[in-house]
Order: sequence, then C-alpha cells, then structure tokens
Amino acid sequence: MAHYRQGWSRGWKKSLRGSRGEWFDSYWELQYMDELERDPLVTQWTRHHGFRIPYRKWWGGRGYYEPDFLVELVDGNRELREVEGEQLFRDANTTRKLLAGDGFCRERGMAFRVVTKSAVDPATWSPVGRVTVEDGAPSAKPILGEDAHQRKPAGCLPMAVAVASLAAVGVLLTWLATWSRSSTPW
Repeated sequence: MAHYRQGWSRGWKKSLRGSRGEWFDSYWELQYMDELERDPLVTQWTRHHGFRIPYRKWWGGRGYYEPDFLVELVDGNRELREVEGEQLFRDANTTRKLLAGDGFCRERGMAFRVVTKSAVDPATWSPVGRVTVEDGAPSAKPILGEDAHQRKPAGCLPMAVAVASLAAVGVLLTWLATWSRSSTPW
C-alpha cells in the first residue's frame, strides 16, 4: 500500500472572502485556496465544514474522511472538493474514501469534485490526462491530451532539494568543527 505523510508546508491563510482564516496542510492546498479566492464562480469556501464521512478501509476497518473544502457557488449550489496528490491513487483506501465522499454528496444533492494535477475519471477514481493549478480556475475544464503534457508540473521538489542540500552542508560543517577541536590525533 502507498503511504503518505501530509505535506511539510503547513500554515494559516487569511481568506479574502470571509472574516476568518483557514489552515492548510500542504503547499498544493495553499495553491488551491488561492485559486478559490480568484474564481469568480465561487462566493465562499471553507475548510471548517464539520463533515466526517464514514467509510470502510480495504481491510474492513472503519475510517472517517473529512473533505478538504466546502465551496458555495454563485448559483447557490454547494460542492465538496478534495485536493488529492496523484501518488495517493495507488492506495486502496483513497478510492474507498472518494467513493464515500461521492455517495455522501449525491444523497444531499451536492457535487463532489477531486482536484489534482490530473483529471480524474469518476467511474474508477483514477487520474486521466495532466493539468496543473496554473492551467486555470478549478471551475474551468481541465486540459487533457498532448497539450497538457507540454506544461511544466507545479511542485515543491526544487525547494525540497535545496533544503536537503543545506541541511547536509550544515551537518558536514558541524562534524568538521567538532573533529578539528578534538585533541585526539588520527
């Protein structure tokens, strides 16, 4: 099974469409919050919706799923939206979680949308095509096919590599300083 630890980029974002701010758990969620702020079809959004959707995990255990965003559109419709990384689609629990979210929304006359760097086939809940957050607002139709593959994917890999490199240099310098102060010869 694929394992996932929530993104290292956590923090608080002040919402321009409300008096309070919202917590984010990953850089991808922060980017999506910015998209929601710019989307003219969105009147308000929140992560503080209180929904806990029960589902069965692949081994039969009970799990609870809390969708990322509750979004209200200008036409009055409400949607639950989940920001999901492509690597998580290899996890059997992700599919079960998304199916539970879809069923929960259908029972309440709401839409359920998965936001990812790929378009998602709702029949199998698996990625199809490639898009990035820079391709447009979440309400826009995703770009699929060859055109989408030519775009550079968004991500924080270069920053992670830089941080890891600096950490390695710091460890090396600390070791050298300690070694040079020791009185023990070779």
